[in-house]
Amino acid sequence: MNTYASVAALLRLWPDLPRKTGQTWPGLYWQLLDLLRRFERAADEEDKAAAAIDILRVVRTLPGGVEALRAVQPPEILRWEGTTEHLRGEGGIKGLFTPEAFSPPRAGPAPTLDAVLHPPTVTRYTDVYAPHRVQVGQRFPIVVGLTRSPADAGEEVAAIQAELDQQIRVELTPRGPELLGERAKDLRVTPQDSEPVVFFLRAVESREQSVTIDFRSGNHLLASIERVIQAVEEPEPMQFTQSATGALAIGDYRAPFPDAVLRIITRDNRLSFSVLYRDMEERHIEGDLLRADPEEYRYTLIREIENLARGKDAEGYPLSDVPDQPLSPEDLARHLERIGQRLYGDLFSEAMQREYHRMKEKDVHTLYLVSDEPWIPWELVKPYDDVVDDDFLCLQFELSRWVSGSPAPTAEIGVDSLACVAPTDSNLSCAIMEQAFVRDLAQKQGLADRTPATPDRGSVRALLEGDTPVQLWHFACHGDFDAQAPGNSPLLLQYRRPLRPNNLVGPAQTRLRTDRPLVFLNACRVGQAGLSLTGLGGWAKKLVQDCHVSALLAPMWSVNDTLAQWFAEEFYIALEEPGATLGMAMRAARRKLKEHSPDKTTWLSYSLYAHPNARVVFRPDGTGV
Repeated sequence: MNTYASVAALLRLWPDLPRKTGQTWPGLYWQLLDLLRRFERAADEEDKAAAAIDILRVVRTLPGGVEALRAVQPPEILRWEGTTEHLRGEGGIKGLFTPEAFSPPRAGPAPTLDAVLHPPTVTRYTDVYAPHRVQVGQRFPIVVGLTRSPADAGEEVAAIQAELDQQIRVELTPRGPELLGERAKDLRVTPQDSEPVVFFLRAVESREQSVTIDFRSGNHLLASIERVIQAVEEPEPMQFTQSATGALAIGDYRAPFPDAVLRIITRDNRLSFSVLYRDMEERHIEGDLLRADPEEYRYTLIREIENLARGKDAEGYPLSDVPDQPLSPEDLARHLERIGQRLYGDLFSEAMQREYHRMKEKDVHTLYLVSDEPWIPWELVKPYDDVVDDDFLCLQFELSRWVSGSPAPTAEIGVDSLACVAPTDSNLSCAIMEQAFVRDLAQKQGLADRTPATPDRGSVRALLEGDTPVQLWHFACHGDFDAQAPGNSPLLLQYRRPLRPNNLVGPAQTRLRTDRPLVFLNACRVGQAGLSLTGLGGWAKKLVQDCHVSALLAPMWSVNDTLAQWFAEEFYIALEEPGATLGMAMRAARRKLKEHSPDKTTWLSYSLYAHPNARVVFRPDGTGV
């Protein structure tokens, strides 16, 4: 296939575009990738030339674009007369759009089109060999490698895309054991099994401990594995186990790297942070002790917000000095700001506050939080100190989060089918309108609508456990909070029958792992401005860590159903914009809802578990992205 000049110029620019385009790169990346795919898949030369013209229009606007065009073609093709003649008109198009404009370039591009769209493919699997019981004070190894085949029969097999001789960085983060030696070592992808690397640690006290093992390619987090180790006082032989193997996703269509990845580790209720910037600078910061374990900390905080909506403080006393006087919207906003500022002081140590100042100096726009807990509401943090008085993190940044120990999030979520579950007996009138909007989206985009005729538990389970794929699950229903088991709090389906996180096992888990869908849990509360807990943390752990969904969107507390409907609609509308990422759509929906209802907290309640620069691709023909 001849590479047209505009394509050659774009490929020449490709390696430097992330640096040169800065904050615009994530959206631009997906638009450019679509154009290159369109060029490659063109049915004939006329379609190919039309795609090349569209690429040319974009290339001319890029930093260094004109220079790249000059480097790959004679200068006469650069004359642009601004013609609007139709490409297929008799006699062609003059000037820039002559056939010579699409001839093979003078200089070979780097990288090639195939290198961008079809990287070389080899299959590799993570392989971790570590003890599950050790004696306190005993030195023990953890061996990490990459293998050509799964170590254990019956493990799921998935192809990855990686170049031979590619370097994979392995990083260990212990929670309990003492690390003896280097924290990070390198593996190399070879034609055979990779030569393993060995880390040594020592247990310092008798209790259950854990180690997180991260696999990185460049600055991309590919996979994260957690191993639990029991340390005991009495002498006994060291007992080893081999981890379940998992395929690494290397070299596929990865989402553009965020401006910063904030890795958060909890150990003995103490936070520590690791910040990896887009320019590969990495920083490690020790945090402070939490006042409670992360789960308890979150529920205490959300109960405070629930009381706030009722005009009461954390202890249940009225906030107003005037009996029975409701809290004004301005007072509600001020109290929320104080909660966010307190979170900043509680969660960000002085060293981490200084690092936040550096984030501002480095012009961070997209922020990706990878945490070993799903409970702390980082979105609500509102930086305030002697230097800054900033907005909530979820409004400042295109922000998302992920649960460590989970497979890497999907860069492109291909959606050719959806199911929208909205019980008809929930008294949530806006949830029914929300369902109509989502189903209209399916019709408009040509997607298969697999919404159950009756949204009861049996029908939902049958779809979850069946052979029919669903790439987008949307729930518009009540979310209940189970105080006895907050991590297993249910969604209420038809007839108020509960669907709980621990129901997603066996065939349902297998189906979700295969489809890797986008899941939107829009837990609502009928006609009230008050708040209640939803148990999001349990759903996040189950869906992200165990079921491997590509993205999860849900509120941290139940919200007014009218506002929940508006938020969902704004989110899906934003997703349809060219080049839109999940982080962009999330922040756009927040801002729209805050503008519409600044006196409510709905815009603040949502969490997004995904890669912030990932995107959703609606594909009516069912083909891959």
